[in-house]
Amino acid sequence: MDKKSYGEFLKDKNFLLYLSANLINRFGDSLDSIAFTWIIYTITGSAFWSALIFGINRLPTILLQPFIGVYVDKLNKKMILIGSDIVRGICVTIIAIGIYSGWLNEYHLLFATIIISTAEAFRMPAAASMLPSLLSPDKFEQGVSLNNGLMRTIEFSGLASAGVIIGLFGMLSAVIIDTITFFICALLMVFVKMKPKVHQVLEESEHYFDRLKEGFSIIKNNKVITYILILATFMNGIYAPLNALEAPLVKEILHSGEIMLSVIGLSLTLGGVMGSFLFPKVKKKLTEYRLIRLGAFALIIMYLGPLIFGRLIANDKLMYFVVFVFGVFCGGAVALLYTFVGVLTIQSVKPEYLGRINSIIYALSSASIPVASFLVSLAVNVMSTEMVLMGCALISIIFFFTMCSKRVYLAMMKRN
Repeated sequence: MDKKSYGEFLKDKNFLLYLSANLINRFGDSLDSIAFTWIIYTITGSAFWSALIFGINRLPTILLQPFIGVYVDKLNKKMILIGSDIVRGICVTIIAIGIYSGWLNEYHLLFATIIISTAEAFRMPAAASMLPSLLSPDKFEQGVSLNNGLMRTIEFSGLASAGVIIGLFGMLSAVIIDTITFFICALLMVFVKMKPKVHQVLEESEHYFDRLKEGFSIIKNNKVITYILILATFMNGIYAPLNALEAPLVKEILHSGEIMLSVIGLSLTLGGVMGSFLFPKVKKKLTEYRLIRLGAFALIIMYLGPLIFGRLIANDKLMYFVVFVFGVFCGGAVALLYTFVGVLTIQSVKPEYLGRINSIIYALSSASIPVASFLVSLAVNVMSTEMVLMGCALISIIFFFTMCSKRVYLAMMKRN
C-alpha cells in the first residue's frame, strides 16, 4: 500500500476507531497469555501449570472460531465485540483483585483463562466480518491488509513486552494494564458507526463450508502454499514452549528474576521490529532458501543458547548483555522468516482466494500452539525444564536438516 492510501485510512475516523480497538485488543490478548503463565508459575512453582495455562489461552479460540464464524454474520457484530471485551475486562479485573488480596490460585486462573479465550473466539470473526460495513468496496482489500498486518505486529510486540512490563512494574501492573485495554476496546467500539446490513453478506455465510472446502483444496494442490503452511505451523509450534516456559527458563536455567524477563522481552521486541523493518533490504542480499535457513537456525540456537549461558556465565551484568544481544539476533531472524512467509502467501495466492487461504493457514498453524503447550505441560512432569528445552532444540535441528534442506525447498517451491 502506498503512502497516499495510508493517508486515506487515517482520515476515516470510523475505521480508525475500529482499527485502534482491534490493535489494543490484540495487545491485551498477547499480554495476558504471557502474564498468566508468569503468575501461575509464581503461585505454583510448576512448569506444568505454566505450559498448561499458555495452551489453554489459545485452545478455545482455535476450536470454536471456525464454527462460530459461520453464524456471526447473522448477529449484531458490534454488540459481540463490546460484550466480549466487557466480559474479558471483568474476568481480568477479578484476577487483579485476587492477586492484590492474595486468594488467587491456579484453578481460578484456569477458569478465567477459559472464559477469556472463549469470549475471544466470538470476537475475532465478528471483528473480521465488520469490515464490509465500515469500508467501501474499493478500500476493502487495502483495509484488510492494513488491519491484518498491524494485528500480527502488535501480537508479537505484546508477547515480547509482557516480560518488560512484569519485570519493571510487577505482575499486578501487567494485569491492570490488561484490564484497561479491554475496557478501552469496548468504549471505542461504542462510537463505531455501522453501515446498514447488506443481505448479500448473509447469503455468502450460508456457503461457508463450500468456500472452506475449496480453500483446503487449493492448499492441497499448491506445493508452495503447502510449504508455507508447514513453515508457519512449525514456527508457531516450536515457539510456544519458549513462551510457555519463559518463567521457569528465567528462574531455573538462567538463575535470574524479573529483570531478566525484561531483558528477554526488550531484546525480542527490538529484534522483531528490526527484522520486519529490514526485510526488504535483507531480501535483496539473501536468497529465499538462505532466508528460510537463517530463520530455522535461529529457532535452534534460541533453545540451545540459554542452556549454554546458564552453565557458563555467572556474572549478572554479563548475562544480561549476552542474553540481550542473543535475543535481538534471534528475534530479528525469526521476524524475517515470519515476514517472508506472509509475503510469500500474498505472492502465491490469487486475490479472490487470499482471505480464505489466510484464514485456513492462520487457524491450522495456530493450532500447533496449544498442542505444543500441552505436550510441554506433560513433558515437564517427567523431565526437567532443561531436558524439555534440549528436546525442542533437537526437534528444531531435525526440521532444519529435513524441511529446510535444499532438496525439499526446491521440490516445494516450484510455482504452479
